[in-house]
Amino acid sequence: MTRYIFASAHNSGHWTGYGKALIACRMTEKGRAFVGSAMLLRQQGRNEFVALHLLCQGIEILGKGYLLSQNYDFYNPRLARKYGHNLLKLIRKVESLSGLQLRKGEAYTQLQLLDTLYAQHNLRYGSAMDVLVDPATIRSDALTRRLAAVLRYADRFNSAV
Repeated sequence: MTRYIFASAHNSGHWTGYGKALIACRMTEKGRAFVGSAMLLRQQGRNEFVALHLLCQGIEILGKGYLLSQNYDFYNPRLARKYGHNLLKLIRKVESLSGLQLRKGEAYTQLQLLDTLYAQHNLRYGSAMDVLVDPATIRSDALTRRLAAVLRYADRFNSAV
């Protein structure tokens, strides 16, 4: 069976429903890759600031992929301007749509700190923080465990495409 991902109508193309689902699926795959890269850096004892940035990037892309999978046409134009790099706002929206409780206990406390650091690009660019803060003091263990549950949930809609 042929599945079309892009259709042309009066020379102004648009994505088919299948194409939109593929985009959401690929975005989720990229989010997983960011998280996986963070874990690899940690296993190799590499730069923890970069690992934390990749973890946050993965959370952002996973969340945005989920929103696209729920209503591509509604969320696609809103991803950058409404959610940007604001992980807390994004997580609240994912919670409201999925019914999952993502903001719990120590994982949420860790997310709050990382959200601030991520939104201000403190994990990605060089700054005084690199000299004054030991990245090992920025905990993300509970958040990482909670993220594992989110990834299991993501498997449900990722495998549907």
